[in-house]
Amino acid sequence: MALLLVSASLQWNIAPADAVAHRAGARTAWPSIVAGGGNSCAVSANGTAKCWGNNSTGELGNGTTTDSSIPVVVSGLTTAVALSAGANHSCALLAGGTARCWGYNAFGQLGNGTTTNASTPVVVSGLTTAIAISAGPQDACALLANGTAKCWGRNAFGELGNGTTTDSSTPVVVTGIANAVAISAGGGFSCAVLANGTARCWGDNEVGQLGNGTTTNSSTPVLVNGFTTAASISAGGAHSCVNLANGAAECWGFNGQGQLGNGTTTNSSTPVVVTGLGSAVAISAGSTSSCALLANGFAKCWGDNAFGGLGNGTTTNSSTPVLVSGFSTAVAILAGGQDACALLSNGTAKCWGDNEIGELGNGTTTNSSTPVVVSGLNSGTNAVAISTGYGHSCAVLANGTAKCWGLGSSGQLGNGMVFAPPGTPVVVTGLTTTVAISAGDRHSCAVLANGTAECWGSNLGGELGNGTTTNSSTPVPVSGLTGAVAISAGGLHSCALLANGTARCWGDNAAGELGNGRTINSSTPVVVSGLNTARAISAGDGHSCALLANGFAQCWGHNANGELGNGTQTNSRTPVTVSGFSTATAVSIAAVHACALLANGFAKCWGDNLFGELGNGKTLDSSTPVLVSGLTTAVAVSAGTSHSCALLASGTVECWGTNSDGELGNGTTTASSTPVAVSGL
Repeated sequence: MALLLVSASLQWNIAPADAVAHRAGARTAWPSIVAGGGNSCAVSANGTAKCWGNNSTGELGNGTTTDSSIPVVVSGLTTAVALSAGANHSCALLAGGTARCWGYNAFGQLGNGTTTNASTPVVVSGLTTAIAISAGPQDACALLANGTAKCWGRNAFGELGNGTTTDSSTPVVVTGIANAVAISAGGGFSCAVLANGTARCWGDNEVGQLGNGTTTNSSTPVLVNGFTTAASISAGGAHSCVNLANGAAECWGFNGQGQLGNGTTTNSSTPVVVTGLGSAVAISAGSTSSCALLANGFAKCWGDNAFGGLGNGTTTNSSTPVLVSGFSTAVAILAGGQDACALLSNGTAKCWGDNEIGELGNGTTTNSSTPVVVSGLNSGTNAVAISTGYGHSCAVLANGTAKCWGLGSSGQLGNGMVFAPPGTPVVVTGLTTTVAISAGDRHSCAVLANGTAECWGSNLGGELGNGTTTNSSTPVPVSGLTGAVAISAGGLHSCALLANGTARCWGDNAAGELGNGRTINSSTPVVVSGLNTARAISAGDGHSCALLANGFAQCWGHNANGELGNGTQTNSRTPVTVSGFSTATAVSIAAVHACALLANGFAKCWGDNLFGELGNGKTLDSSTPVLVSGLTTAVAVSAGTSHSCALLASGTVECWGTNSDGELGNGTTTASSTPVAVSGL
C-alpha cells in the first residue's frame, strides 16, 4: 500500500518515451504522459491528447509549427490510449490497434510511407493489432498482440532489428522476437522484454547499451545478460534500464553522468544494480538520466542534472538516485532529454528541468530544478493537498475550491459561520482557484492561482494580514501580497513564500517571528530580512523557518527551547542559520521543535525534547540538530506537537515522542525517544 504522510502540524511539506506504468488503484483523467526531445504530451481518458514545448517540425500535432509553453490539443485524436514522444516526433496508439504519428519525418519515423513532415497525425501503415508503442529519437517501434514487434524510421545502426541498416518509412518485422510483453525504442537501439522475464536489445552498441557484454552493434536482437525477472524496460539515449519483479532496477550502457545509478561514472556493457532505490514500480531512461516511480508514490532520479532534470532542487549530477521533491502521489514518470515529468493521482502533471522551449508546460520558458505544475491538465474534485492545524483541517480540491472541518469557533473553517457538523467538511466561501492551503492554530490561509492570498478565522495578532485585528469567518485578501507560491499559518502569525525566493510574514511579532528585525506586530505583510533563496517556509507557534535552495535552513523568532537550531536559546528578530546540516530537502516545524529531512534519507531534529520528540534516545532539549536514531531511508518527515513521524522508502512509517493518546501508532501509550514502527500500515 502506498502511503502519504500528512503533517500533524505545519509541514512544508531523449530520448524515447516508453509505455507508462501506473500504480494499482490510481485513477486519473490523464492516464499517460510522455516527455520527448523538447516537448511533452499527455493523453486523456476520453482519447484526446495535448502536447506542449518545441513545435519546429509539427511535433505538437496541432497543425502549426509554433512552440507552445502550455498544452495544446493534438488534432483529430479521439481514441488514443497511449502516447510516446521521440526527439522531434510523437506517436499515439489508438484503441483499435492502429497508430498515428506526427512531426519530423526525414527518416520515415512517422511510418506512413513518406519522408514528409506532418503537423497533424498521420496513419502508420499496416498496423492493425498494436498493443504498445515507443518512439525513439528518429524511429519508432510497436508491440503487436501476438508478441511480435515492428519498427520503422532510421536504421543506421540496425535499430529496426530486421537484419539490415536500411531506413524504412513503413513498419518492418523485428527478427526473432516472439512472446514479447514490452518494447522501448532508444537512441539508435531498441529493447524488448519477453514473457519469460528476459530481454533482447538490438542496434547501436558503442558503449554497451545492448547489455550483452560486448560493444558490437547488432541489427538483430541479442540477449541481455544476467536477469530473468524483468517486468518492464526503458531504452534511453545510450543506456537502458529494467525494472525487476522484486522492485529492484538494473541499468547498462553509457554512464558518463551517472545514469546507471550504481555510484560510478563507468560505462557497463552488462547490467548493474541501481543502488539505494527502494521499491520501484516503473522506470524510465532519458537521454542522460534515469527516473523511477516508487511504490509509495514518490520518485527518484539519477544522472545528468545540468538543467535540474533530477528534480531535487539542485543542478548537481548524481550517480545514485535522489528524491524528486514536490509530490508524493505519482502514478507515472517519464525522463526526457534534459527534463522529466510525473503524472499525479489527481489527474494533474508536474515537470522539471530544461524549459528553454516551454517543455515544462507551465506557461514559461524558465528552467526549474523542482517540479512545476503543467497548465490546463487538472480535472475532478478530489483533494490534492491537505493541512492539519490545532483543532481543524483544510483541503484543496482539484477544481480549485477548498473545504475545512473540525473546530470552527473563531471562523477558521471559512464558511461564514463559527460551527459546523462534527467532522463534516464545509466549503470555504469564495475560493475557486486555490493552489495551496494551511491550517494554523485558529486561522487558515490559502494561496490562489494568481499569486495572491486570503486568510480567515482568528485575527487577534493581525494574522489574517488584511490591516485589521478583526476576526473573519470568510476569507479576506492579504494586503499587498503578490507572487505567492506557498503559505503557512502559525499560532498568531502567518508567512508566505514568494516566487522570487523572498518571504513575507504578518501578525504577532512579540518574539520576532515576523523576521523583519522588530518586535512590533504587523497586520499587513512585512519583508523577512535577508531571505532571497527560500524554497519552502513554515510558521510555528512563536517562530518561523525557511528551507533554502542550497539545502540549509534558517529560523527566526522564539528560541527558549532552542527551536531556532543555532546553538543558543536567545530569540532572534531576523533569520539565523540552523547548524549541523546543508543537504535538507524538507523541514517541518511544530510549536517548540523542528525536524529536517536530509538528502541521504537521514533526519535531524532540534528544540524541545521533553517527551523524546527529537528521536535521539534522550529527553534533553537541544539547540542544535541531533540525528534521529535508526532512520536511514526517510522520504518525508513531520513534527507534531510533542511527537514526530517519518515516512520511509519502504512505505512504512515510524514515530517517536509522546504517546499518551497513542500518537505513535504502535499499539501502546508508552512514550519513545527513538523511532517505533506504526502498526498495521
